[in-house]
Amino acid sequence: MLYTISKFILAPIIKVLYKIKTVGMENIPEKGPYILCANHRNAMDPVLIGVVYPHKVSCIAKAELFNNKLAAWYLGKMGAFPVKRGEPDMKSIKNSLKILNEGKILGIFPEGTRNISDDIKAEPGIAMFAIKSKVPVVPAAIISEYKMFKKTKIIIGAPIILEEYYDMKLQNEDYYNVSYDIMNKINQTIKDESNEADN
Repeated sequence: MLYTISKFILAPIIKVLYKIKTVGMENIPEKGPYILCANHRNAMDPVLIGVVYPHKVSCIAKAELFNNKLAAWYLGKMGAFPVKRGEPDMKSIKNSLKILNEGKILGIFPEGTRNISDDIKAEPGIAMFAIKSKVPVVPAAIISEYKMFKKTKIIIGAPIILEEYYDMKLQNEDYYNVSYDIMNKINQTIKDESNEADN
């Protein structure tokens, strides 16, 4: 209920303030389970995704955001759950797999933290979750200056299905390489969009 009320109130305001345009909404599956994967340059990214996305997305968020009890309560109602960065977090892994096993949508920013450079970064978790749960990955490219009344564009790509890996025994490096390839596709979408804007 709180999620629906928050979105009803905030979505129109955020869409106007950040002049959000979405492309590729037809690529969004009708239902879960699947993973929504996006680049991460600003703290506003989860909000921008949340206001345009038609389904509730359970996002992985850094554990520090949950230090405040009120913030932790509200984030939990929004579907977010914490992950400890820089170390194996079995609770977060179990939560992620549980969400997918329940047929829901898991939101991940695979770069692990905000990345304001052009370097491609990726944590292995997204590939591991997708392959172990045998679910598609829906890539989203967020292109924004993160300034009010400046255009923001969100491009939703076609689902990526990793079925060629489903029956393979993979190492952490393999998961990393697959995750890197996914982020490379998102990064290429951003570059293509920037080149088109310059022409």
